[in-house]
Amino acid sequence: MEAGQWKKEHGKGIVGFLLTDVPEELIHAAGFLPYAVNAEEGRLEFADAHLQTWACSFTRNSLAAAVEGKLPFLDGLIIPQTCDTTRMLMGIWKHVMPLPYMENFRLPRQVERPSAREYLRGELARLKKSLETYRGSAITDDELRKSFSLFNNNRNLLRQLYLLHVESPQLLSDKELFVIIKAAMVMPREKLNDLLEQLLALLEKEREKYGSAEKIRLLLSGTLLEPLEILDYVAEAGGIVVSDDFQNGSRYLEGDVAETGDPMEALAERQITRMPAAMYDPEKHKRTNYLLNQVREKAVDGVLFLHLKFCEPENYDYYDNMQAMEKEGIPAMRVETAYGGLPQGQLQTRIHAFIEMLGGGDTD
Repeated sequence: MEAGQWKKEHGKGIVGFLLTDVPEELIHAAGFLPYAVNAEEGRLEFADAHLQTWACSFTRNSLAAAVEGKLPFLDGLIIPQTCDTTRMLMGIWKHVMPLPYMENFRLPRQVERPSAREYLRGELARLKKSLETYRGSAITDDELRKSFSLFNNNRNLLRQLYLLHVESPQLLSDKELFVIIKAAMVMPREKLNDLLEQLLALLEKEREKYGSAEKIRLLLSGTLLEPLEILDYVAEAGGIVVSDDFQNGSRYLEGDVAETGDPMEALAERQITRMPAAMYDPEKHKRTNYLLNQVREKAVDGVLFLHLKFCEPENYDYYDNMQAMEKEGIPAMRVETAYGGLPQGQLQTRIHAFIEMLGGGDTD
């Protein structure tokens, strides 16, 4: 396990976080390894005694992984409050699996309000102070800017990889790309950036051997990309993912933190201007407009809405998003997904049929 090995080598703590708006730079600047609780598969029955079965499967899976003993290396946990389920999860987690350091990160939802930035700055300052108290010393501006530079470089490398995948899918498949993104959320960025630079250099040398590939261009939209086997089904039918807004996809990669000026203002600016997520300023339809712009800019042939079962924010957004695609004349389909397993055959059949309707077919 990469995280456990890092802890042995550095003698420092690991602070986990639930996806995805937690400022990892703050965790890193404090000397801890940020670790996205997303890679481990928990058996959902381990969470059933503590969470309702109609809570979203991501939060149930995360808690189940901890209860099952799959996160023994964590010294801390930060949970961003992005929905009703995440708002109550910290209290349950503290009761079931207490850690030395545990904090909520309370995000503003109506980010267009003038008060949102002031509120967010105060919340970031509170989170910074709690990390300073835990480590026993102040986090300096110099430490913050070094972390900003490291994570900006990481996001830039991953964005380059995404672009290369779209332009040369024979070199890097959808699944390989998203597996790399998933791994990037748990690895030390210093090591990861070196590996990504090597990978990009290797792929750039190889891309001349391949011409452009005719594939059905898809936008995938939802809270989280799960299960990754969905990408196998897309590839089997001749599709390619050219854009997404997943928390374990493009939302994680986009937007950098300014390395000059007030560091806390820079963190707030990135958060306020991030890609719209479910139920952020819903009356302004920012997310709907973002998806429409992606459809136009990326020449998308069709949209797959991946609805994480029992995700209320996605329920709220879905109707407006689907109606917008219909008005744009873009074929779209909704499929339900979950951590912990849904019938894979049904998912495969529906995705194959959708892509075939768009002009794709079996690539074998």
